[in-house]
Parts: sequence; structure tokens; C-alpha cells
Amino acid sequence: MEKHRGRGVGGGASTLSSELYEQLRRDIMTGVIKPEEKLRIDNLKERYGLGGSSPLREALSRLAAEGIVIRQDQRGFQVPPVSIDDLAELTRTRVLVYEVALREAIANGDMQWEENIVVAFHRLSRTPAYLDEETKTENPEWSVLHREFHRSLVSACHSRFLMGFMDSLFDLADRYRFLSMRSSSRTNQQLIEGHRALMEAVIERDTDRAINLIKTHIGQTIAEASRQGAPHHESQAAVRPS
Repeated sequence: MEKHRGRGVGGGASTLSSELYEQLRRDIMTGVIKPEEKLRIDNLKERYGLGGSSPLREALSRLAAEGIVIRQDQRGFQVPPVSIDDLAELTRTRVLVYEVALREAIANGDMQWEENIVVAFHRLSRTPAYLDEETKTENPEWSVLHREFHRSLVSACHSRFLMGFMDSLFDLADRYRFLSMRSSSRTNQQLIEGHRALMEAVIERDTDRAINLIKTHIGQTIAEASRQGAPHHESQAAVRPS
């Protein structure tokens, strides 16, 4: 088993817990830790080179609260399963929420909002999505800028609750995107042009076109996951978060 040494042990339990949270989250989101894998404390202590278990349990509890892991009564933690059905439900919810936020942002957005979108797109377009297009190895820097670009589009909706909900849905969808990206046929240039079209529609205040583009954009993950062969139903052994 590959070990990931926890950093910043000298910074105290809180710092270590935060770093473990980030490491675990990244490993789950990118598929290093597989869907439905049991998150056994002893195994994770060995993986991350830990002595005690308290910071690890704290990190797992944070991830469970976000829906990134499942807390099972008397059985510890587990990575949630994946399925086309779950992704379809998630996609439908994202589209509904995104539409509300986008309509409000386009109605309320000012010149500073427009400038922020242009800057976010510029940064995204100058950063390749794939470190290797042949193997579809995603660039971690692009993933961060991708999120920032999508947040910039709806930032003028002026609702922290709506933005927070969108962030949570983005997290859940990102796991599917990472898992299915190897079957993606999109090139770096195609990804740039897709996001350019979104930027232009929003800045031009063409609400209907922007919403249609975002529906297509979000829906592409389902097509790629289907090519990857994701199951249609969740495992009966898995327990949904309450």
C-alpha cells in the first residue's frame, strides 16, 4: 500500500486533521481510493503514516458531513458507490440550481462581475486541462481554475446559500468527472471553446442560450461515464448518508 506522509505534524492536531482532510478528499475525488472502498482506520493510519487516530476520525467526520464519505452505524466509514442513476439525479439537480443562480446573476451582474468572468476564463484557457491528452491525465491546477470559472458565472446571484449548495453539488459531480475523464473524447482546445461559449453567452446577457449551454455542458459527464461502463444501480451493500 502506498503511503502518504501527513505534513505539518508540528502544527498540532487541528493542522494535521485539516491536512488529512485535504489528502483524503483528493484521493477519494480522483479515484485513488475506489468507490465503495471501506475506510478502515488502521489501513488509513498506515497509508498516511499516522500514529494516532483522532485527527483521522475528525477528517472523516468532515467528509461525511459533506457527503464525500458515508458514515455507517457500527461499521465505520466507506466511499460512496457510483452509478449512472445517481449521476443522472445529481445532474438534474445541478441544472435546476444552476439555472436559478444564472438567471439571477445575469439580471444583477455589473461591469465588475463581467470583468471577473473574463479574468477567470483567461486563466482557465491558459492552463491545459490535461497534462497528457493521450492518457487524459488531468491537470490539478486546471481543476481549481475550472471551479473558479464556474463560480464566477453565478457570483452575482448574491446568495451565499445558493453558492454553497452549488459548491456541494460541484464536489459530488467532480468525483464522477475524475472517474470518467479517461473515456472523454474532448481535447484541451475543445474544452477551452466550450467554456468560451459559456462566457460569451453570460456576458452578452443571453440567458436562454447560457442555460442551454450549461445543460449540455453538465450533461457531458453522463455520456462519458456511460462509455466508462458505470453501473446503473448502487450496490445494495452501500448505505446512503442520512
